[in-house]
Amino acid sequence: MLVLSVSKWFLFMLSALPLASAPPGDEAARILTTQCKSCHDGSLRPAFDLTSPQVRATMLKAIHGGGPGVKAMPPGRKLKPEHLASLSAWIERGAPLPGPHWAFTPLAPLTPGQSIDSLIDANLHARGIPAAPPAGSRTLLRRLSFDLTGLPPKTKPPASFSTYIDQLLSSPHFGEHWGRHWLDVARYGEDDYSGTAVQPYPQAWRFRDWVVNSFNRNLPYNTFLMAQIAGDLMNDPSLAGGTGLFGLGPWYYGISQPPQARADERHDRIDMVSRGMLGVTLACARCHDHKYDPFTQKDYYALSGVFSSSAYKEYPLVPETEAASWRTRKKALDDAEKALNTFLTNQAVRLRAEYAPGLSRYMMATLNADPAGLNLELFNRWCEYLRRPEDLHPYLKDWFAAPSLAHAQAFERLLLTIDQEKKALDEENRQIIAAAEKAALKPKRTIVLPGGYRSEEDFNPNAGVAIKSLPRDRFVAWNRTFSEGAAPLRFPPDLTVKFLTGPHKDEYNRLLATRDRLKKELGPKFPYFDGISEFDPHDLPVDLRGNPENTGDIVPRRFPLALSNNLPIPFNEGSGRLALARTIAHHPLAARVAVNRIWMHLFGAPIVRTPSNFGLAGERPSHPELLEYLAARFAASGYDTKALIREIVSSRAYQRSASGDSTKDPANLYFARQSRKRLPAEPLRDAMLAASGRLDLRTGGESEELTPNMRRRTLYARIGRFEANETLALFDAPNAAVTCEQRVVTNVPLQKLFYLNSDLVSTESRALGEFLRRHGLDKTYQRLFQRKPTPTEKQAARDFLRSGGAHAQLAQVLLSTNEFAYVD
Repeated sequence: MLVLSVSKWFLFMLSALPLASAPPGDEAARILTTQCKSCHDGSLRPAFDLTSPQVRATMLKAIHGGGPGVKAMPPGRKLKPEHLASLSAWIERGAPLPGPHWAFTPLAPLTPGQSIDSLIDANLHARGIPAAPPAGSRTLLRRLSFDLTGLPPKTKPPASFSTYIDQLLSSPHFGEHWGRHWLDVARYGEDDYSGTAVQPYPQAWRFRDWVVNSFNRNLPYNTFLMAQIAGDLMNDPSLAGGTGLFGLGPWYYGISQPPQARADERHDRIDMVSRGMLGVTLACARCHDHKYDPFTQKDYYALSGVFSSSAYKEYPLVPETEAASWRTRKKALDDAEKALNTFLTNQAVRLRAEYAPGLSRYMMATLNADPAGLNLELFNRWCEYLRRPEDLHPYLKDWFAAPSLAHAQAFERLLLTIDQEKKALDEENRQIIAAAEKAALKPKRTIVLPGGYRSEEDFNPNAGVAIKSLPRDRFVAWNRTFSEGAAPLRFPPDLTVKFLTGPHKDEYNRLLATRDRLKKELGPKFPYFDGISEFDPHDLPVDLRGNPENTGDIVPRRFPLALSNNLPIPFNEGSGRLALARTIAHHPLAARVAVNRIWMHLFGAPIVRTPSNFGLAGERPSHPELLEYLAARFAASGYDTKALIREIVSSRAYQRSASGDSTKDPANLYFARQSRKRLPAEPLRDAMLAASGRLDLRTGGESEELTPNMRRRTLYARIGRFEANETLALFDAPNAAVTCEQRVVTNVPLQKLFYLNSDLVSTESRALGEFLRRHGLDKTYQRLFQRKPTPTEKQAARDFLRSGGAHAQLAQVLLSTNEFAYVD
């Protein structure tokens, strides 16, 4: 009997035509995917030999109900008649399979005579879609300036648009704007949540500036990608700063157990590389083979091993001797801090043992509020402790019923007994834990994360070890008396110091003076950038169902097979990052993804409307020939980003009006017109500052808190992963914890309320209002809109001011207009 089984690749090829886009009259791919794939999941071997007439005859027999030696398919049910007819016709035609997925093929060669306009115009003509007329000079002036630099244009018109384009491309603000696009993809952030507090990255801005400078100096895009994966291995010091892409995390510190946290970090790296650089969703294969694309779990863990073989590293920007000297001073300070804290902890234990006997005196003193002969601090604590009888006070029922010295002394004896029991249990548990750790001892790969956090530190150590504890009521009594926050016999450091006398006080003063001296001598930390480096190269096992505590076969490090024509590209030199970088940098997907995003930023919509998913479940390009042309041109130019942008913005397609006929192409899939674009959060704020005359155009340097008084470009505002800025988030700035290739554009009432109530709008309106008062409406309109006001607008402004309206109020209205916030 021939048992039908379908190979993984066969099923992926069947899925190459997505369900929503199967060609009319050919339902085979749809039927096989929906009716067969749930059972034939690719785990069975051997595969069909579809070239065999016998196999095809058996398939036909199976779908028609089976027979001797052939099982009926699908088992237990029948195909719909129309499905049966389509599938039968496909088999009788020889069961032809779709070719390789379009995005995984090599770049098509350039065709002589092709251009952006020839391809777009031919497509529009074939579809009968009229092209929009050219945009006016003012519209084009604004469009070019905002698209290339993210800033409003200067009021003086250029001598020619070709010259103007070159000026914008050579402006330092070009890199600021286009660097911001990449920082969205790079999920750039300047802190992480460590599980107990926010972990800041004070030098993160150096990666931001590296990205900006890379765009300004037109670093070839393939080199740009390589530097961010393996810049430390490329023998060019200027490229090592690119490793901040991974050096800045996200890191997950103690938000989960170490194996899970490290696995989550590697998952982020795989997602960044696959979606961010290659436009495929390889990260979906963490727990199982990809449901749509030809990526297996082994592909995922083959790549994960590359990042497991890399570690965080600080790269000093000073001579190593200077950095080593600072580290030595820092270690001395840390040791002094530890010695001081250990001393205070030991003194707290001593004080607890000293004041526990006699606690009955404090209890009796609370009855008549007479602390004579007692420590006033401890007396007040006992008063607070006994003030609320409704709270849980084990063993004090008799005291609260009838306070007496006998009851107080009985409680004191009980607490001293419980304290001795607790000490004995603590020592017994220490031995139990030591034995468990010895039994489970295995080598640990400890990586030091930013802030000195050790990657294998357990936020809940020995949680799985069975230890002993006091009975509940006895523990509660001990805890409320000796340990919890307001316990009367708890001695935190500040209270402990107050009780020190004699030699104890002298020792404390000595330790404190040493700590303070070393703190003063330490000085500020040397400048550095956050990056990654090689670390213990090794292969990883598959995490079964994505669980890092349950592992399977070890997978050698390599590139995903489906992206290398099923020929293994091994990554066995060091971590494999350099080989990975080279492979990605010259992969056809990297070029396609890059030009698609560049087109998106210039036209408001990409050619492939799923910019980070070029896989089987993603959208097909609306203009396949155009995408291939742009990608091939990009590669042929040496991955020259500025040259590609210059070619696009010089095209008739880019320079068309946004007000063309939309009846035949409402979604503007074929780019017959330009798209009207709302300014993203950062250019919108920058434009307000530019309009008010308060924008500080200094480039580079440390980040600042985004306050109404910050005058620099928004790019230089501190970006938090733990807590996003509310204003930027309101205008759709992305979450800095995950890669974002395309910002959503929302239109919500809170945005209009922002214009009414924001301190930023109020501050800029006052400054712009003063400009309006001094220079008049014409110059104000030129600054805001690059045009003169119409007679109607002039009259409305005069009427408003004559009626008692303030210049700042009129300026606020102008800053709130759609004309200011949108670019045609």
